[in-house]
Amino acid sequence: MQTNNAGSFDFSVLPRRKVLWLLFREFFLISTFVVGGGYAIALAAEREFCQKLHWMKEEEMPDMLSISQTIPGLIAGNVAIYIGNRAAGPLGALVALTAIALPSFLVILLVSMVFTCLPMTAPHVQGAFTGVRAALAGLTAAALLKLGPKVLTRPFSWIIAIGCVLLILGLQINPGWVLGGAIISGILWLWFTEAVLKRPGATLIPPGGKEGKK
Repeated sequence: MQTNNAGSFDFSVLPRRKVLWLLFREFFLISTFVVGGGYAIALAAEREFCQKLHWMKEEEMPDMLSISQTIPGLIAGNVAIYIGNRAAGPLGALVALTAIALPSFLVILLVSMVFTCLPMTAPHVQGAFTGVRAALAGLTAAALLKLGPKVLTRPFSWIIAIGCVLLILGLQINPGWVLGGAIISGILWLWFTEAVLKRPGATLIPPGGKEGKK
């Protein structure tokens, strides 16, 4: 039986065309009906591909989000590329990215055509925008509460998280520099931990927080 690198799911039991179709269908539906930006889409992708289809392990989601946030591009697009590539290689990444981008392209194209016709000063229009902004804040908070316990698993993680908040909100440091500093701090912390412990058979502590053996 063919092994795979996307969790414990064996993609050899599915025809390649079906895998590609499921990638396109799920990401197209997610992009069409889920609002709230990249974090909301990431949560919806976790529900579909981890809990429903079991294509990925839930433990992979924090790592996927970390990768999606540290590279250029939209979080939603990066998530689609990551999952698509895990499931069906580069072609799967292309299919997933197309599916996640197509609904937004069509909707924005339509909105741009009628936007100038909207009565922007009308109370119902202003009320709609107020509701949407509040909902987006809530969705972001929900993503934080759901993913936080999976990421903030040790004191060092809390220090980095709180430090980033203080640097960005308090000192107005560019988020890119803060993110770069966090990456370097994580590397140095793991290196220092290994250098101090020097235990036979010890290996780098993975993001899940459990030590492995060589």
